[in-house]
Formats: sequence, C-alpha cells, structure tokens
Amino acid sequence: ADGTTPSNNIKNNSKFAPAFTTFCIYPRCLLSPEDSLYCAHFVKLLHKIRVPGFLTIELIDNIVNAVTGSFYCMTEDEAGNCSIFLNELWKCVNAWRYDNDTFASELKDTPGSQLSKAFAEEHGIETHSLTSGITHDDYKAIYSQWHHKIGSAAIGCLQSSEYMHTRAALIVLSRIVQVFPTQPKAGDRILKTLVPLQGDDNNARPDIRATAQGYSSQLTKARDEGMWKEENIAVTKARQEREKMKAEERKKKLAKQHEDLKKESEMISRQLNDNNGRDGWRPRDDRPRQPWADQRMHSRGPPPPPPLSAVAPKFTPKSGDPRELHGRPGGDSSRGRPGMDRGEVWERDRGVGGSGIRPSNDGRGRQVGGGESSSRGIERRKRSRSPEPGEDTEPLRGSTQKRSRGGERGDWAAPHRRGDPSGTSDPQQSSRGGARRSDRRGGGGSSRY
Repeated sequence: ADGTTPSNNIKNNSKFAPAFTTFCIYPRCLLSPEDSLYCAHFVKLLHKIRVPGFLTIELIDNIVNAVTGSFYCMTEDEAGNCSIFLNELWKCVNAWRYDNDTFASELKDTPGSQLSKAFAEEHGIETHSLTSGITHDDYKAIYSQWHHKIGSAAIGCLQSSEYMHTRAALIVLSRIVQVFPTQPKAGDRILKTLVPLQGDDNNARPDIRATAQGYSSQLTKARDEGMWKEENIAVTKARQEREKMKAEERKKKLAKQHEDLKKESEMISRQLNDNNGRDGWRPRDDRPRQPWADQRMHSRGPPPPPPLSAVAPKFTPKSGDPRELHGRPGGDSSRGRPGMDRGEVWERDRGVGGSGIRPSNDGRGRQVGGGESSSRGIERRKRSRSPEPGEDTEPLRGSTQKRSRGGERGDWAAPHRRGDPSGTSDPQQSSRGGARRSDRRGGGGSSRY
C-alpha cells in the first residue's frame, strides 16, 4: 500500500484502542443519555463496516478498564449515562459469547477480531490472532476476564463505606441487570453482598436500602428466568428444588397464621356474647355484630317514660259541664267549643257574628260590643284628610253624597300667578306644576284642586 489506501496488511497498532477510548468514547458517554447511545452505536457501526485497523476486542477491553475504574468517581447522572452505554454495548458482547452462529457471522474473520502483538502476548493468545483473528475459545477466555473485572469493581463499591461508591454501583448494576451478570459465581457474590445493605440495622440510609432491595429482586428474577447462562444444569435443578420447598413452607406458615387469627376472632366473639348475656343486653335487631364492637357503643341509656293515659284528666268547674284538660275529644282540631263548626269559629275569630263575637275597642280605650256598636265596629274607618273650602267639617255619617271640587258650585277656577295684576291667568298657560310650586311656597289663597 502507498500509505493512503487501506489494506488488510496494515500492522495493528497497540496504541489505537487507548487513544480512541480516551479522546472519542469516554468523554462523551458520560455527558447525557443521548451521547451514551451515540457512542455505543458508533462503535458498533465502525465494527460492522469492517474498518481496517479498528481493533474491536482491544477497544472493549479498554472500555471495561475505564468503566470499572470510574465506579469510584462517578456522580449519579454519570452513572446512569454510563450504564446506558454499557448495556447497549454488552448486548453484542453476550451474543458473541453464547451464540456460535452470531460469533461466526459478526466477529470471526473481521478486522475487529484481530489483536495487536502486545495484547496477544499479555493475554497468552497465539500469533494467529494477529492476522486471522481470535477463535471462539479465545473470546470465551477474554469474556470471563471482562466479567470478573466488572463484578469485582461492583462488589468493591457495594462494600465501601462511601455513599457515592455504593450509590453509583447500584445505579449501574440495576440498569444492566438483563445483560450482567451471566456467570453464577459473580451473581451469587453480588447477592450475598446485597444482604447487609437491605437490613434496617446496618444501613442508615433509606434510599440505599430501597435501591438494594429493588436490585436484589430484579437479579433474582433474572436468575430464575435463565439469565445466568453458565450455571450448571444440576445446580440449577437443585436450586429450583430448594426454592420450591421454601415456597411451600411459606405457604403453610401463612395458612397457619390465618387459622390462628380465625380462632382468636371466634373466641373474642364468644366472650362478647357471654358478657352481653350476663348483663341482660341484647342487640335491637338480628344484624351481625362485629367481634371487636364494644358493648358501650350500643347502650341505649335509661328507658323512656311511660306514655300518657288515653283518658285525659277532667275537672268540674263551679258552673258548667266537665271539661278536658288536654287535647280535644275525638281528635277535633277546631278551636271552638264542642258542637261549633269551622265556619262559626272563623266568623268568631274575624269579629263578626252574633253571640260569639269578641269585644272591640272604640279607639278611646273603652271596650264595646254587641248591637249598633258591633255593626259600627265592623265598618272600615275612612282615611281622614283636611277639609276643603266650602266643605262641611262634619259630614253626615253614612251619607252617600259625593263631594265636589270647589264647594257646592261645582265650578273650578284656575289658580292665579303671583304678581299678576289682573288676578286671572290663561288656562292654557297654567300648569299643575306652577300651582304646586305656589302651594309649596305658601302663596296667597288655596291652590288645592
């Protein structure tokens, strides 16, 4: 090659992976979730298009070293972003490890499967990896080393006394629970490490306890679903049998507790019934009573007084017939004497009628009633007003003669204006308002009309 055209004979450079990780991957994968996804897909794209000199195996090894070292200096946001990048990248890593067909189609005989001389010598891999790439057995050995590094770093952070170390490790592990761990040895160690973090006595931080409990449940579920792919079949069956026996024991224990509670409830109900029988108290109906109900809640207090006698007491006045003190005979709601109908009572209350009329007041404080005074009392009093000129001051009572304006003449003269020498004014120029103003100002003569 002339140095400008890519060629398969280009010597693999051992400095490529550290430089690419330091300047392209690590600074950006911690910035945001979008950047972490971009970095993961960028690495997979460069591997897919088979860029010469792009050593994928060495690059992943450097990424694992960087991530495990950053567990001890990450913030919560950086831990979340790093877990997204690691989860996306580890899907391909697991597929190459546990699927031979995927390894043969995606990794075998590609530039990404080749190694540099320094890396091959460090890991004890033969020289065939420098030209044709690594085999599936070589990849399994390298994968186990990566798995061990991540597991050891995570366990170290979980056992640390620093809050941020434990917090960052729990965030990363909970995000990659579907892809890590896949080996039972590392998974069992992580589960044992989580036990002290879930206790109330040894953990003073409730957020750490809640996160540890949640991750433990997720990890147990992933294990039961077959995520631990390298677990032995015999070990898996033995563990499933133990889990089944524990579930049966828990079920029996719950059934026993239920029976004990039921017996205790029945005993309390019998005691309440016995106490109620001795005290002479009975429920007022047949509704079922709660066993925890207190007898005092249903006490009704002293019995009500006896009802009044149906026969009301009577008394005999000096003159007259005996009268009842309470109520009216036969439930009559009339306010009159026995024998009076409602019409007579109504006329009596209005002040009309014969013998049953009530005395009326004549306006001077004297009580009058009966005869002419009674008939005069029922008349409505006429509204008084000031007498007009020519009108009798004492008209005959009961007279039907209609008063006329201006006296007996029956004619009417318009009021004159003040200051009018003629003493007369044009009727068309006269107005009711002018007359009223003259009257209000106290002008000469009467202006009423």
